[in-house]
Amino acid sequence: MKNLKLKDVIVFDSTSIKETMRNIDLSGTRVAYIVDKNNKLIGAVSDSEIRKSIVEGKDIKTQIRDIINPNPVILFEKDLSSSYLVRKIIAKLLSRMPGSEYVLVVDKSNYPKNLVFIHELLGKKISKKGKTLEKGKRVLVVGGAGYLGSVLVRKLLSRGFKVRVLDILMFGGDSIIELKENSNFELIEGDMRNISTLARAILDVNAVVSLAAIVGDPACKNRPEAAIETNYLANKVLADACKYHQVNKYLYASTCSVYGAMEGIKELDEDSPLNPISLYARSKIQSEEGILSLEDENFSPIILRMATLYGYSPRMRFDLVVNTMTKTAIVDKKIAVHGGGLQWRPLLNVDDAAEAYVKCLESPLKKVKGEIFNVGSSKQNYQIIEIAKIVNKYIPNSKLVIEDDVSDSRNYFVSFRRLENKLGFRVFNNLEKSILRIKKAIEGKEIINVNDSKYYNVEFS
Repeated sequence: MKNLKLKDVIVFDSTSIKETMRNIDLSGTRVAYIVDKNNKLIGAVSDSEIRKSIVEGKDIKTQIRDIINPNPVILFEKDLSSSYLVRKIIAKLLSRMPGSEYVLVVDKSNYPKNLVFIHELLGKKISKKGKTLEKGKRVLVVGGAGYLGSVLVRKLLSRGFKVRVLDILMFGGDSIIELKENSNFELIEGDMRNISTLARAILDVNAVVSLAAIVGDPACKNRPEAAIETNYLANKVLADACKYHQVNKYLYASTCSVYGAMEGIKELDEDSPLNPISLYARSKIQSEEGILSLEDENFSPIILRMATLYGYSPRMRFDLVVNTMTKTAIVDKKIAVHGGGLQWRPLLNVDDAAEAYVKCLESPLKKVKGEIFNVGSSKQNYQIIEIAKIVNKYIPNSKLVIEDDVSDSRNYFVSFRRLENKLGFRVFNNLEKSILRIKKAIEGKEIINVNDSKYYNVEFS
């Protein structure tokens, strides 16, 4: 529960639209109450009303008085003595602004007196885990039908967010088909490189998570022009559009591959020099730099450099190291390790990865604004040979084969303390349980044909 004060939600009518939006973002209430020079309430404005005005051509330097709603849902001091009126007015407020936690109380002359927590008025107890401030906010997940996206979307819905997905459905829509019956879920099938599609997708959203990319070194190598176009140019345009429309929380999925190949055993943190050795990593660095350059007092980009993901997902992938080894151990009775297997990789279960994004969305702007986070677990830095031995332990009828060829020279041991210390991020999944879950999916025929090209990003590039 956020401890807000009256001053946090009050804005003078001469304040600009842009400054008002900043106030709304910082308070997290999705609304600002507007007063005149005498501090008398004259109306209110919501984040969605501001964004609508921008779409209709309003300049963000315009004074907020030009777009206010003169009839906001508020409580008068005299109403507080009637539980019936209180409940009726709060019900009206929640119908207009789902997820609202506070209501403004004014005196008979319309002067703001207090900001009251709704649940206190209703006499309800709040769970210590209660984080409902974000409930009702709409998040756009670009690439929401993908490996990470299909897990993240479900997690967001379960936490009370509304979710809009923009996805080209390159791998089909089976991963999210069951969500179409959920009234808080919306799918826009289309390409983020199409400007009109992009403009439609960001209408009336409160935050954007960009997962869309040509993912992985082989896929980018096969289609270098598409990699630059999607991974850099399209994401830069998306960030630009969000900034213009005052969608100020923008989460961008980058990769720990930007650290490339380290010499010796050295822990790499967010301030370490970058040493990209692939087009994929270079395109991600370009995107990071371009998106961070847009930061201002309102626009709040957040860069998440992802560890190598593993684990079961509604849109399964078998071209990730743990998933690949598990699949070949079961199907081919073989686990191949290239280059001796001494290379370091940070790993993270896909469900824990999704949790990191939710953490960032739920955190106050001041904690995440302009930050770069390595996303992973300090306890899950593994050498490739270690991963293979763990897979072999749980699928013992497979053969471990060590090959001398070096098909992938990446080598990085990564620190995740910033995310752990700043946002309290912790992982709940481990390698062992995840291997067994994939084994169950294959042997139980949840996945019929593990060699189907839809499970391999490179096959589609």
